Amino acid sequence: MKLSTLVPLLPAVLAFTPPSPGLSYLGHATIAAFAPYRIGPSTFGNRNVYPLAGGTFTGPVFNATVPAYGGDWGLGNPAEGTFYVDARYQLHTTDGVDIYVEANGPQQPEGVLHTRVRFEAGSDTPYGWLSGIVAVGITTPVLGSEGQVEGIEIDLWRLVNPSSVVGKGKGKGKGRGRKRRVA
Repeated sequence: MKLSTLVPLLPAVLAFTPPSPGLSYLGHATIAAFAPYRIGPSTFGNRNVYPLAGGTFTGPVFNATVPAYGGDWGLGNPAEGTFYVDARYQLHTTDGVDIYVEANGPQQPEGVLHTRVRFEAGSDTPYGWLSGIVAVGITTPVLGSEGQVEGIEIDLWRLVNPSSVVGKGKGKGKGRGRKRRVA
């Protein structure tokens, strides 16, 4: 094929936008926090540890408690008004399975935190699939009467393929976009 026959197709190829992935709701966590332990200033900002005091997780697929251990090793920079969450905790499902959770991400200008969430669950459990997903969360701090953090509320979603997004656009999510060849 000659290059001169491909050049007219170039604008259409460059204008292609792949279909957007979707989100599937995983659930909502409410977690209480103890008073922070202040590690103090470092090269990267002020590090505080917020020990978790326990909580609950409810979702369409499973429910769990959040045991009273784990925490957020948050990093803040008061001069810039920024905060970066670095949390590790556990979910204990109602059927007795323990799931390790890591969440990290930046605070947004409106005060909520956008987090990347990683799960570790036993492959021999009903929740092994959590270890292989990409999940995101929106975390909202729960403030006390004097402005101190007393807990957090987290809504979690799983990233899903565009073909899994039902009811979006023509074809109800099927057959959109171009076919891609895998080498």
